[in-house]
Amino acid sequence: MFDHFYLIDSMTSNDAPKKRSFRGCKTTSVVAKCVPPDTFRSEIPDLKLLGIYFGVYFTSGSITFYAMEDDIRGHKTNGFVDSLYYCVTTMTTVGYGDLVPHSFDAQILSSIFVTVGMFLFGIAVKIASKYLVVKQQMVMVNAMSTVQKIGPVEALKEIDNLKIDYNKVKKSLTVMGGHFVLGIFVLLTVEGMDFFDCIYCAITTMSTTGFGDESFQSTFGRMFAVFWVSTGTTCVGKLFLYIVEVYTDVETRKLVKQVIASNITAKKDLEAADHIEDRKSYGAADMMLYKLKEMGNIKEDDT
Repeated sequence: MFDHFYLIDSMTSNDAPKKRSFRGCKTTSVVAKCVPPDTFRSEIPDLKLLGIYFGVYFTSGSITFYAMEDDIRGHKTNGFVDSLYYCVTTMTTVGYGDLVPHSFDAQILSSIFVTVGMFLFGIAVKIASKYLVVKQQMVMVNAMSTVQKIGPVEALKEIDNLKIDYNKVKKSLTVMGGHFVLGIFVLLTVEGMDFFDCIYCAITTMSTTGFGDESFQSTFGRMFAVFWVSTGTTCVGKLFLYIVEVYTDVETRKLVKQVIASNITAKKDLEAADHIEDRKSYGAADMMLYKLKEMGNIKEDDT
C-alpha cells in the first residue's frame, strides 16, 4: 500500500527529466516494439541446446528405423529415405499411416520415439511461454519508467497513440501461404494427385491430422516431405506464437492504461483530501484510511 503511494509521488515529480526513453525497446513504443530483455536472452543457449536434442533425436531415430526396415510395413521406396520420412511424420504427429510398425520391437521403439518427441515439443512450448511472459513484464516495467519521466497523463496519451505490430503475423501468414502452394505444386506434379486432393493433403498435413488416404508415395516426394512437413509444422507453431503475442500485447496495453489511470485517480483523491473544512484538516493519511475502509480491509472500530 505504501509503495503504491510512493509510486504516485515519484511519477509526478517535477524534477523528473522530460525525456522519452524506453529501455529494452526498439522505439519509443511502450507495447508494440518492446524486445525481450537480457534475462530472456539467457534462454538462447537453451534454445540451441534444444536444437541439438532434436538433431540427435532425429538422427538416432532415422538410423534405428533404417536398421529395422523389415519391421516397418507399407509402401516402400528407398530404405534410407523411408526411414527419414517415417521419423518426420512420427515426430510431427502427422502419421499418414502409409508406413507403420508391425513387429513388437518396432512398435515399442516407435512409442518411445513419439513420447520423447512430445517432451521435446513441451520444452519448446515452455521457452515460447517464457518469452511472452518476460516480454509483457518488460512492457509494464518500461511503461512505469516512462510515467516517472514524462508523467502519467503524457504516458496515457502516448499509449493511446500506439498501434499494435501485426507485421510478424502478416509475414508468418505469407510464409505459410508460400509453403502451402509449394506443397500443392509438388503433390500435383510429382505425386500426380488431383488438384483438390493436393489441397486436401496439404491441409491435413499442416494441421498434423494426416488421415493417410493421401500421402507421398514416390522417393523424391518423400525426400521433399522430410523438409516440407518439418518446416511446415514449425511455421504453424510460429504463427500461433505470433498471434498469441499480439493478443497479449493488446491485453497488456489495457492493463498498463488501467494501472496508470488508477494511479492518477489515487493522486487526485489524495490532493482533494488535503483541504480544510470547518476548521478541521484532512490529509493523505485520512484518505488512506478512508480507502482502506472502502475496500473492506479495515473496520470503523479499528480506527
